[in-house]
Formats: sequence, C-alpha cells, structure tokens
Amino acid sequence: METMKINLERDCEMFILSEEQNMTDFDCGDEDLNDFFNREALLYKRQMLAETYFFRLKCSGTIVCAFSISASSIKTADLPANRSRKVKDLIPREKTLKAYPGILVGRLGVATEFNGQGTGSQLMDFIKDFCLVSLPSFVRYLLVDAYNKPEIIRFYQKNYFITVYSTEEQEKSSYRQAPAGSLRTRYMFYDMTNWRDKTMP
Repeated sequence: METMKINLERDCEMFILSEEQNMTDFDCGDEDLNDFFNREALLYKRQMLAETYFFRLKCSGTIVCAFSISASSIKTADLPANRSRKVKDLIPREKTLKAYPGILVGRLGVATEFNGQGTGSQLMDFIKDFCLVSLPSFVRYLLVDAYNKPEIIRFYQKNYFITVYSTEEQEKSSYRQAPAGSLRTRYMFYDMTNWRDKTMP
C-alpha cells in the first residue's frame, strides 16, 4: 500500500500540546523522542521550559509530526573565532553583545509512516514562518542540538543550518569532553534574517 504524501498546510491541523490536546501514541522511530512527546512534553510545559506543537491529519486525526521550542541564545564567548565572525556578521555594535537571542528547537519528529516524503523539511519551513510571524521580532537565530548522525546532520544542512562549532574537536573542547569521546549531538544554528528576507516583501 502506497503511503499518502501529505501537505501540512492543506491536510493537517496544528495543535498546542495541553491537558486537553495531548499525545500518547506518537511514534517517530526514535525511542528518546517518542518518550519526550508522549510522556515528558506536558511536564516541560507545566514547568514553563518548553512549548510543544503537533500536526494531525484532518481526515483521520493521525499525528503526523511534532516539535518543541524554548528560549535560548548563542553565547559569543563560547564560539571559535571563525564562527564568531559568522554569527556576528551584520550585527551593529557587536562588542556590546555577549549573546544573541534565539529559539531552541528542542525536539522534532515525524511519524514513521510519513518519513521520506519531505515532511520534515515542510515542518522546518513552518517553524521558521511560525517564529518569524508569531514570536517576538528579536528572535535572531534558530538553534538545534542535532543528533550526531550523518543523516540527521544532512537534514539540517539541507535546511540551511550551520554547525556552531566548525569541528567536533572544537565542540568537545567547549563542552570539556575528552577528545577520544564521541559527541551525542552537534549544536547548529540558522540565521532568521535569511528567512525574513526570503519571505517578506
């Protein structure tokens, strides 16, 4: 049976996670993400740590994808010199700023039956639009702690995210992690002025 290719805007409704609109059976194929969305996301909301949103198919109520966001920032003191220059690019009076405001996309998942259809990229475009239109206009960067797996890193790079640290060695050093160890995640960012300039007249 061929999986239906969905369009988030046309085929789905978005919900804010709440006591009344909860998630209990979402499956994106990753145990940690499933555990967060189905069991922990509401706890994060109650503690004012993150807000979670999800999309349901209008025709069946099936959950297609979900994401959570929270306040964050990029601290310039933690950045290697070349990345610091990139992050500071075009920001006036850069020496007065020790951090640049952003939104952390803490979790993002697509239900397994909708994988491989571009749903993740649709969701990322939605998040960029949502942050630009619905959140305060001082959100300069979208940030992610992406699982350090080639396919995950490629997904974010395809959606124009850049690693905050040029190399894994620099990131390990910043986290005071032993050089021989492996990074579970890579810290990445997207400059929201790019989306603003692309979508706003």
